[in-house]
Amino acid sequence: MASTRADPLDYIDEDLVREVLEYEEKHVRRRGRPRKKPYPTGRDIARAVVTAVATFYGHPDDFPSFVLELLESEGFDVRHVTVKRIWRMYEELVRRRVIGDRLGVVVS
Repeated sequence: MASTRADPLDYIDEDLVREVLEYEEKHVRRRGRPRKKPYPTGRDIARAVVTAVATFYGHPDDFPSFVLELLESEGFDVRHVTVKRIWRMYEELVRRRVIGDRLGVVVS
């Protein structure tokens, strides 16, 4: 005689399954090591500088920390991103006329 009860897996909400899988992907260790965050490439830093110029209001000394916060919020490991690298990217983007010198720090 066949059982009339439905399989318990038929009642699991798809959103719940997706949420559990995303959590495991981010937080569960694979082969004993936690998943590393990627280091930002030059292109990632350039994108963050362009975004920061559009949204930053404050003193130019605070600009690199703002860029680092943007990169961290995008999930990058910023331990090896230096202030000098951020300013060099800013200057290069200004000289290439991708962005304007809104902070007034580039000497012509």
